[in-house]
Amino acid sequence: MDTRAEDTVDEAPPPGWVLDTPTRHREVWTLPACAAALAVLLALLGTQFGETLGLVVCTASAVVVAAGAVALAVAGRTAYAEQTVAATWRLHVVRVVVGVTTTSTIAVGSLAVGFPLGWFFGAAAWVPMSFRLARSVPRTDRVIVAWASVSLAVACLTLSVVGFTVHDLPQRFSVTWIGPGAILGALALAMAVVQFALAERTPPDPFLAEQDGADT
Repeated sequence: MDTRAEDTVDEAPPPGWVLDTPTRHREVWTLPACAAALAVLLALLGTQFGETLGLVVCTASAVVVAAGAVALAVAGRTAYAEQTVAATWRLHVVRVVVGVTTTSTIAVGSLAVGFPLGWFFGAAAWVPMSFRLARSVPRTDRVIVAWASVSLAVACLTLSVVGFTVHDLPQRFSVTWIGPGAILGALALAMAVVQFALAERTPPDPFLAEQDGADT
């Protein structure tokens, strides 16, 4: 009995991304369906704008989100069919990339069309999602979140500079780009610094370490 207890204590539980392997058919399609619905919503929203900028931004955002939906469907179906650690790992990475890309797309797109509530939604979703995802597979997720944060910061700060330097912009664009754009850009930049620093101090994922050892 004592030996069994010790074995139970010493045996490490599988990481969260392994436990997220789809084992039922509906688990494969839940996230892709949600992403596809969001893409359709963004496309329909673009038709409601009476200006070219809104239509272009919403259409581009819908294309990005739709591509994420396809990637989620392919990776999820593969993980469900193969039931291997490697396939599950690929699904996890796809989920992280699609998650941060979707939230940053919504945030930047909302800023670009001068819709403050939209950028607030993107920022509110970005921060908790980034930290939650960064705990699943520490180094890999943190690096993904950090680079996505850099991209978000560059986009937001670029809009802020344009809003500050171009004087003939409509007021709703200049106000949104200068104020919320600078705030969200600074927030994303701080997120990138924190995640890069944490990634440097975090050991690599055991699965990736094993793969590297096998390759060498």
